[in-house]
Order: sequence, then structure tokens, then C-alpha cells
Amino acid sequence: MTQLLLETATDVCSVAVARDGVILAEHTAKEVYQHASHLTVFIRDVMASAGVEMVELGEVVLSDGPGSFTSLRVGAATAKGLCVALPGLKLRVVPTLLSLAVMLRNAKPTLTVINSRRGEVYGQLFGARTQVQGENKKAGWEEALWSSPQNIRLTEGEWFEKLNEAAGGIGFNLSGPGQQRVQDHLPEGVILQETGLKHCSARLLLAPASAPEGSRLVDVATYEPFYLNPPFVTVSKKKPLG
Repeated sequence: MTQLLLETATDVCSVAVARDGVILAEHTAKEVYQHASHLTVFIRDVMASAGVEMVELGEVVLSDGPGSFTSLRVGAATAKGLCVALPGLKLRVVPTLLSLAVMLRNAKPTLTVINSRRGEVYGQLFGARTQVQGENKKAGWEEALWSSPQNIRLTEGEWFEKLNEAAGGIGFNLSGPGQQRVQDHLPEGVILQETGLKHCSARLLLAPASAPEGSRLVDVATYEPFYLNPPFVTVSKKKPLG
């Protein structure tokens, strides 16, 4: 099956095309917040690079969130538009924080994190995942120590202690774009190991999209991304005209 992978949950926009589990082409924006102006251009470019026609697609795989409210809406609107325009095209969604954990092999639990509001991150804690004789000892999505993403307020006392307790008291590693923010708020003397995954990308959606427990098909008409937080709206200080 041929899949179009869209990652728009964070400030980085990424698009890929895969066929039968193999990435054929990928493009990740070098500049941040390119979603509204460049997402459809990236889709056109990766499809051309892969030599794939739109009618050949079987699924659109979308990063489900949590993440940036506006970025998630751009991705969802684009994915739904494609499914409406191409009859038979299905929409599959992958939890964003899960995509940052599936490919890791760590002896300790992993906290996947995405920046939220100031002093906060979206996070989900996954169990240790090691590889023994070529087989996974534990599957990341089956060992979620937190069954759903949480909004972690790093400015609140004992946030680290609560996380460490959930991890079994052995500490945890970090993965995802929110790693530096977590490091900046660690208690004195605490050191956490970071993974190489500092950005979300479309290719990270491929593995969980192939597993029923790592993704789900959704109804195009009713689907809404998983925002976790409501949009942050400020009141204009400008005086009304008239």
C-alpha cells in the first residue's frame, strides 16, 4: 500500500511518501511554521520525487497531536481535503508522542515531550524497550506507563519526583522537541540522557501506522486532532474603531 505521511503537530512541517513500509521520498522544512504556506507544495514535491500519482495513494497518515493548535488544524484540513477529493482514500492517525518512542531502544523508560505553553510540555512516559536476539522484548505502544499524554507543568514542585515514581524510580530518558525545556527545569544535580530525536518527522509515523495498536482509521467527516489544551487566545489591546 502507498501512504502519504503528514507531520504537522509542531513547528516543523514534514511530508513523506511510503510504499509497503519503505520511504520513497521525504521533505522536512528547514524553517519553522511553514505549514499553511508550504504543506501542499511539499506534498506535490514528494509525490513527484517518489514518482507516485495521487490516485495511487491508499492512506493519508496524519500526526494526531498533541501539539500546536494551528499547525494541527492545517494538517487535518489538508488531509481531510485530500480524502474528500480522492474517493477511497482513507485517513489514519498516529499519536504524535508515540511516534517519538516507537523506534527507540532504551534500557530505561522514555519520556517523549513536545513544547507546549511557557514552562510546560506535552509528555507521555513509555516503558523500557530493548532488543534481544533480533526481537523486541517490549513494544513501546504496549508499555505506555502513562496511558495518555499529559500536560506537564515544569514550574510546579515535585513534577520530576512524580515522573520518576511512575518510571519505577530508575529515571528515564528524553525524546522529542521538548527535551531542552525539560532539561532547563530539572532539579539541581539531576541529569537525564537525551535521544537523537529532537524533531518530529513524517518518517517516524510509518512504524506505528503499520500496527493496529499504534494507529487508527478515523471518519473523515468527524475527525478532530487531539489538541489536549484549548487554543491560547489573547484579548486585543487595540481600541475599537468608531
